Amino acid sequence: MKTIVDYTDLVKDMKWEDFNFETISINTLPKLDNPTHYKNSFIFRDALLQAIKDHFNQAVFKLLFITPDQSLTRKFYGIAFLDNKTIATVNFKVTPTFKTWFDAIDKKDKHQQTDSSNIYSFADNLFSKQPSSNYDKELIIKNTGEFIMHQIPNQFIAEQLTKEKTDFITPYIELDVTYNLDDIKTSFETLVAKKNLIVTPAKNNDTAYAKFKNEAGFDFPEILKSFLTLHNGIKNTAFMSAEQIVLEWVNWKMIYDDWTQGDLLDNYSTNEGKALLMYTTPYWIPFFDLQNGNFLAMDFAPNTKGVPGQIIRFGADQEIGYIEDKNLNSFLLNLANDQSDIEDFEWLQTN
Repeated sequence: MKTIVDYTDLVKDMKWEDFNFETISINTLPKLDNPTHYKNSFIFRDALLQAIKDHFNQAVFKLLFITPDQSLTRKFYGIAFLDNKTIATVNFKVTPTFKTWFDAIDKKDKHQQTDSSNIYSFADNLFSKQPSSNYDKELIIKNTGEFIMHQIPNQFIAEQLTKEKTDFITPYIELDVTYNLDDIKTSFETLVAKKNLIVTPAKNNDTAYAKFKNEAGFDFPEILKSFLTLHNGIKNTAFMSAEQIVLEWVNWKMIYDDWTQGDLLDNYSTNEGKALLMYTTPYWIPFFDLQNGNFLAMDFAPNTKGVPGQIIRFGADQEIGYIEDKNLNSFLLNLANDQSDIEDFEWLQTN
């Protein structure tokens, strides 16, 4: 029996008795003064994660905390996924302090039997709970390795997940956009004049563009570079400076990197085949801030019926990217001709 096993395909065939659940103590829990405080759950979680980290001298990607049900499991077990791609198995020593804290956070559902087992998932940004009955009967005990493989954190299979996303999006990438800068300049000047806008003068953005290329692996698109020779943001509007564009793009790239292709894809929505049914991609580059985490972006990975450089709406309140306009020039003209106030952000978010 092993306390730590390497993550390989062999894990899936291991049984409960193949693992050594080494006993460890939690020594960092303070006296519980307020059993109903919402922070208790996170204090308890963090204490378990820290104990695992200290004991094995490895950061913890994810911890499965399995509570007793008095039939299959009689102890508090832990299955930890460590940052060196190993799996550690422990049971937590039940001290009076540990039991007091556990009772405070393990509030039973009114339909749940008091002796049933729960499985908690803990990570730095994760706290979730589900009954073990959500799995096939006795799966945890009889097919422990299979159960573990279903719980593998994304960090363990990062290369596989990256390949899946790359294979999906590569056929759609189109960074070269045909555009006429003179037309864009004329439309932009019309917008500025009609709306009486105050333009922040353009400046050298080479540092921002270099940062983008370093993060993206491809050049900042030429059409956006050209557009940013006309301004570096416009006061009291949603137009973004180069630095703001790169900052927001990096934030959305982090989401894209963290999520799986399955997480990102939405097969139930529609946008007429013009934009990919995705929550975000690195090829949507925001340039117009609708506030509250929502943006207009230029799309450099359009769907089969779309065109590169089309303007899409995406963000925190959007399941997928939705078409806003066919290109930048058309967007500027429509914005100039709209009777609404460009500084009215409520209009921007609902128009």
